[in-house]
Amino acid sequence: MSRLTAAVLKAALPASLYYARMLPDRPATPRTGWVDGGLCPFHADRHRGNFRLQLDIGAYCCFACGAKGGDILAFHQAYTGLSFQESLRDLAHRFLLAEGDGP
Repeated sequence: MSRLTAAVLKAALPASLYYARMLPDRPATPRTGWVDGGLCPFHADRHRGNFRLQLDIGAYCCFACGAKGGDILAFHQAYTGLSFQESLRDLAHRFLLAEGDGP
């Protein structure tokens, strides 16, 4: 059985599915690319539009507090406070990915 890597996890877990589950109050959209992410989970946000998500690659950016990252792993680490390896294991567990899943 192969070891779960970031590339395998990102191939098996689309950013749109990840954000739909982790940010349930995010406005639903059929679009891809940069979209409204709802209220920023990294500060006491009160205004929609500050927090943006890039649903093709999983990047995120808040124009109010400056939180940003390049993929769902970076978001998950910042959101949960877990290390990189802990985030890999946590995401595999939450989304029922086995060590050998992916391309």
